[in-house]
Amino acid sequence: MAFQVFEQVEVIGYFHNLKFEIKRFKWRNSIYKVSKINSNWKTPKGNSFIFHYSVICEKQSVICELSFNLNDLKWELTQYDNI
Repeated sequence: MAFQVFEQVEVIGYFHNLKFEIKRFKWRNSIYKVSKINSNWKTPKGNSFIFHYSVICEKQSVICELSFNLNDLKWELTQYDNI
């Protein structure tokens, strides 16, 4: 069962071959290292988009959905679940 949280997070990543790669993120004073990006997609919001990323953090045994809002340039942890 997924837990929806919609909480702001800090993300570290980089662009590689025109794709954004997430390396890790900070949530509730804990660092989550991203082991794998499962998928990414975008959804329209007004005149802009929200970019979504499904990521696995093996060390914490969680799968997470992170989203980036182009309007306010903020990252959010949308939901997570144990793997």
